[in-house]
Amino acid sequence: MDRDQLLEHENAARILQEAWQLFQQKGYRGVSIDELCLRCGLTKPTLYYYFHDKETLFVEVLEYRLQGFHATLEQPGSLVERLERHALSILESFQNDYMLLLRDREHIKAPEHQQRIRDAFRRELFGPLVALMEAGMAQGELASADPEFLTLVYLGMVNNFITRSQEPGADRPALAAALAQFFYKGAKQ
Repeated sequence: MDRDQLLEHENAARILQEAWQLFQQKGYRGVSIDELCLRCGLTKPTLYYYFHDKETLFVEVLEYRLQGFHATLEQPGSLVERLERHALSILESFQNDYMLLLRDREHIKAPEHQQRIRDAFRRELFGPLVALMEAGMAQGELASADPEFLTLVYLGMVNNFITRSQEPGADRPALAAALAQFFYKGAKQ
């Protein structure tokens, strides 16, 4: 069953949503299939019908949740507006530092699963930002630098504010705007 077919099933969508919450809260090793089934109100056979094992589920969850980040950068607007939309998308999507999820890759045994996670982050998050940084340099909006370095600086800034953006009363749009402006002012010529 491919991902689009999978998402048409209410149970699969619920599993992906609940697993996303649990993996962010507890990490890969901290989540048990029993706990996930309890939260979803499903049996293990039902879960395993959609996802072969916990490792496959983890990979599917990451791929599913990373979809669309590139789209925030492809929308029209200035460099700062695009960075702001992207930062807001990250702040609204993650509850905790996304590097924790990347570190959980060490628990993934299948090389093809490790590769799928790397590919998803590169395709949906890192690669489109590198392209945006390259475009910003080509247009003279950003200083000439290594676009991957600029991307890592930007992502590091946003990542460090994910937890703060979850606090009661946090103004995520204002925070995203401040982060985009701060990055832009520091990275422009």
